[in-house]
Amino acid sequence: MRAVLIFIALTASAAERPPMEPQVQGVFPRGLERGRTVTMALRGRNLQALSRVVFSARGLTGEVLDSSAYGATLRVTASAGAEPGRHDLRLVAPHGSTLTWIDVSTFRESIEQEPNSEPAKARKLVFPALVNGVITAADYDYFAFEAQAKQTLSFELLATRNGSSLDGVLEILDAEGRVLDYCDDYYAFKDPRLLHTFAKTGAYLLRVYGSGESGSENGGYRLIAGAMPHADFALPAGGQPGTEVTFDIKGVNLSGVSAVTLGDGIAEGEVLHTTAESARIRMKIPAGAKPGDTALHIQGAALPVPFVISTTPEFTALPGAARKRHDPLPVPLGTTVNGVIDAGRAADYFSIRLERPEDIVLSVHSMNLGYLLDPLVAIYDEAGKRLAWQDDPTTNTGKEPANLDPHLTFRLDKGRYTIAIRDSQFRGDASYLYRLTVKRAEPDFTVRVVGAHHTLYRNQPNVVHVRVRRLEGWNTPVTVWAESLPPGVRVKPTVAEPKNTSYTGTCGERHYLDGTNVELEFQVDADAALDLTKIVFRARGERNGRTVNREASARYWKSRIRVAGDPEEPALFATVAELPGVVFQTPERATPGKITAIITRLDESDSPLRIEGEGVTPVTIAAGVTRADVELTKPGMVVLYGRAGQAVIGQSHPIRVEAKR
Repeated sequence: MRAVLIFIALTASAAERPPMEPQVQGVFPRGLERGRTVTMALRGRNLQALSRVVFSARGLTGEVLDSSAYGATLRVTASAGAEPGRHDLRLVAPHGSTLTWIDVSTFRESIEQEPNSEPAKARKLVFPALVNGVITAADYDYFAFEAQAKQTLSFELLATRNGSSLDGVLEILDAEGRVLDYCDDYYAFKDPRLLHTFAKTGAYLLRVYGSGESGSENGGYRLIAGAMPHADFALPAGGQPGTEVTFDIKGVNLSGVSAVTLGDGIAEGEVLHTTAESARIRMKIPAGAKPGDTALHIQGAALPVPFVISTTPEFTALPGAARKRHDPLPVPLGTTVNGVIDAGRAADYFSIRLERPEDIVLSVHSMNLGYLLDPLVAIYDEAGKRLAWQDDPTTNTGKEPANLDPHLTFRLDKGRYTIAIRDSQFRGDASYLYRLTVKRAEPDFTVRVVGAHHTLYRNQPNVVHVRVRRLEGWNTPVTVWAESLPPGVRVKPTVAEPKNTSYTGTCGERHYLDGTNVELEFQVDADAALDLTKIVFRARGERNGRTVNREASARYWKSRIRVAGDPEEPALFATVAELPGVVFQTPERATPGKITAIITRLDESDSPLRIEGEGVTPVTIAAGVTRADVELTKPGMVVLYGRAGQAVIGQSHPIRVEAKR
């Protein structure tokens, strides 16, 4: 049998080096309960020689028990006071670092037990339940449970959003096997969720499987189920530091809520009143609270809801209260409006009045908070003429991190104007929350590092991309530089001109980023220390005599379907490493016979490369050749060595050669 890898042939340029940093493809289990310690198994590539685990969140610690090229074992502990929810887990090795994620829960967790692939072998769910499982190809996991008449149960599957390869499906079946409820994709990141109210008391089944019967050994999931509270949102979904805010949490099973916490203990809310579908909370936000996105943790609920510590006063438009275009709700400039588009083809309307010509900003926060509303904003004059509108600030192709929510700046004359907000596809749902900020433009910019980690190689060009996004009419250059560099590492400041960067789409079409990418080229001395460091990026710009300074934060893909997000620590984690002379890309397993190895020469030599090793028939290829057929002669663990002249310049990961059956 001949094993073949199919890759794009790569050259040795810095932008086209094959991935050499650790890559995580699966983690099991993906989380743990507060106050517990668990052993986690990782699968991926380039996981050899892991030295440590780094957490940015308080109350989480970890250590590497063992690691190899394709797998590792970690021991992770969450303190009793660790903040529930998703947290970054960084793996560190001499050849680079990488970021993956785990969930911290407040429920007792269990591991799926096989066999459970048919109804007769269904495992019983004891609510509240949090089960860690794996779906392989054509696999079905059945769980048995009981429900009472008129009881609402919540079933949540966390998979794709945590980086799992599983595109999961949930089904509820009655005792006769009839499907009562079904969900494939609920969230923007494809995971399913079911909230089901049962018509009668009885025994039921929950079925978990992969869409199209897909699955793999990396198809891990976390199933959360029970009659626990489930919150959709808080309304309003934000408040200013130093103010007392009263908000309503909307969802199901909320009548027993007795405590609400903001973030990692930033503030505690007082529960004023509850019903099955709502809880009214009063909370004082400390004056020193840092503005930005955080989370509300509801006692007994599996997942938090977004809450923004804001810089503007908050205004709430109750569902349906702003639906009249001819009678829009007036809002003062400098206000954030919280509302819900709860019906199809619905829109909310607001009015502003200007006493002089001004640049006005309409900025929406919704999809970037995790809600499914795809907001569109428009502005109309008194005659009803539409003056401007925006869905997304730029094309969202999935190839580049993008801002999914509108951010529209427009010049208006003196007068009265109407602002409309709706879903771009005219959809509506009781969970479609938005935050619309209406304000005078104050030209500004943000700066983001594209990626949360990078490897800087000695004596090599090393390029880090940083994106400057101009906001509210900023139209002048911005200078970007890096600080906190280790000895032997240097980089020159770079200027981002006020022009959006273009790139080519999948079919050759031209797109433009919502911002300007700049390349910072790092020079690394031959004797620079081989170590991990945190690099801080800063930017400065001047406009109309005003100087603005900003510190960059990292921006990275937080799920396998390329949803962009922010890490818990904003700095770039950079590893100084030695560049190998050759990189092999080979299969993890094979049988005796020929395999195809993909070769990337990085030593800039024109000498032939001899590939050899124990259990390998030696073969020599000319410089520039990127594929080699290599004969594996016997079972065992085989390593390919690349020799140029008398020197070994690189080696492959071990290949497990198994005897033919």
